[in-house]
Amino acid sequence: MRLWLAITTFCLGLVLTAVGLVSQLDNRPLDMIIANQSIEQQTNFVMIPNNVLTSYAGEVRVRAEQSGQVFLGAARQSDIEAWLGNTQFTRLALRVNPQTETVQLAELEIPGDGELADPVGSDIWRDFSLEQDVASLIIPEGNETALLIATTGFELAPREVRVIWDLPNEPNPVAPIVLIGLILMLIGAGLAVWAFWYYNKHSRPTRRKGPKPPRRGGRIKVLSQAGPGPVSERRAARGAGFIALLLTPVLLAGCAPEYISPVLNPSPSAASDILTPVMTKSQLERILNEIVLAVAASDQNLDRESLEARVDGPALIVRRSAYNLARKKDDGSGPEPILASPIQLFLPSATDTWPRSVMVVTGADDRLQLLVLRQDSVRDSFRLYQYMDLLPDTVFPEVAAETVGANAVKPDSRFLQVAPEVLPEAVGGLLNEGLDSPWASVLDGENQYIVDVSAVQRGLAETLSNANVDFAHALSNDAPVLLATVDGGALVGLYMTDTYTIIPKLPGDAVAISGDEAIMLGTGGSATGIETRYGAMLLFHVPIAGSDARVTLLGATQQLLTAITLGVR
Repeated sequence: MRLWLAITTFCLGLVLTAVGLVSQLDNRPLDMIIANQSIEQQTNFVMIPNNVLTSYAGEVRVRAEQSGQVFLGAARQSDIEAWLGNTQFTRLALRVNPQTETVQLAELEIPGDGELADPVGSDIWRDFSLEQDVASLIIPEGNETALLIATTGFELAPREVRVIWDLPNEPNPVAPIVLIGLILMLIGAGLAVWAFWYYNKHSRPTRRKGPKPPRRGGRIKVLSQAGPGPVSERRAARGAGFIALLLTPVLLAGCAPEYISPVLNPSPSAASDILTPVMTKSQLERILNEIVLAVAASDQNLDRESLEARVDGPALIVRRSAYNLARKKDDGSGPEPILASPIQLFLPSATDTWPRSVMVVTGADDRLQLLVLRQDSVRDSFRLYQYMDLLPDTVFPEVAAETVGANAVKPDSRFLQVAPEVLPEAVGGLLNEGLDSPWASVLDGENQYIVDVSAVQRGLAETLSNANVDFAHALSNDAPVLLATVDGGALVGLYMTDTYTIIPKLPGDAVAISGDEAIMLGTGGSATGIETRYGAMLLFHVPIAGSDARVTLLGATQQLLTAITLGVR
């Protein structure tokens, strides 16, 4: 009996283990979910929104195909929607079939009559793929990334679209029924060992004894005339136990975990209410390289017109003036090159409006540049808007991480210690009056730019004693760029003009100039007077209102713009 119990227990455990393993193999997690769609609508653009791309965990790949050019571009969904504007496009949605446990992509037409455009080459793309016939793209992570599918923007979008979610490798937990089966197998093996031990112990030969005397007055067995009696309780319990033993595998099969396909439970990422950076690091590197290559090509040929493709605002004015001066020089020297690398600091703005700006510090310790890139509208390219050489011993304020971005600050913000519009006046006061200026308590004048330019002004006034010399400083009409710093202040990039007017005091006197001013003027002096104009791109750190700290000048680049002779007096 003991051996039969051991065999039964072991077999029961074996059956349970087998049932559990089969169930676990049948219910192993999916490693991939695929959704296909053949686009039926006549559309030039197909957008897959973020709530579709993030429906399932893991890496997301999108594949599109048709004969000819295929373009896939990933960007912030708000940027793609802004780029499309009023243009008609098709939005894809996710449709789950619970019966077949599959997903499909459904089409939703967004009507519009906006102007068509080519998405290839736009600066909004965080990543893109441009191929012939078939293009595939791994979607960057983020709860705001969407995808645009197109060709040239003027032809129909690709017809065949596939979205693939490579699900993460999740461990498949061992079913409880498998553990129960293994335990029963161990118990059965233990019972078998015990049964053999018991059998060997009680089956050994014993010493012979004499015959026992017959019993006296033995009982007489009387057969009942009423037939067999009722089954004993022990036999009934044994039968019930045997039936229960047979039913145990069936009942315990329910211990196998019920597998729920992830297809049935898409969980898209919730849209964030926090503004995110307008550009990623890889996006910056691509855009910055394009800008630097374009500027370098223009520098080589001193081509004023080609600059407009990637340079704008104060940077365009200053660069063109540098070309004018370089053409008149005989030594072949040109403007200092714009540096694309190494990138020392990257500060994108966090906004969903235009215009938008980013600041980036490039170069090495012997020459660090701060570049301001600006995008006027969603379909415009980022252009070089300002560039300044950082001053020696500059202590840069703490700024937000590139993955967080900086808030754009309005020029009329009341949270700044001084308004940006008064900074040129403060600089002019320090240049003209030195540390005796009342602006010395507002702006730190002990920096290389203020020291050098004020020395030039003093030198002119002392050298041209026979002339009236006037120095005027004013803010230009170009909009300043303001990005918030961690301390509540702001980095302020602005463009100001410095105008030097030199007029002889007495008729018949003449004033002489030299250097770049004489080259630009085309002569070494004038009897009627000379006016020279300079453009200065300046970078300030303006503290938060109420701070005891002064405004500091972090970077500056000055360029001679014009030199003209004044009319007859």
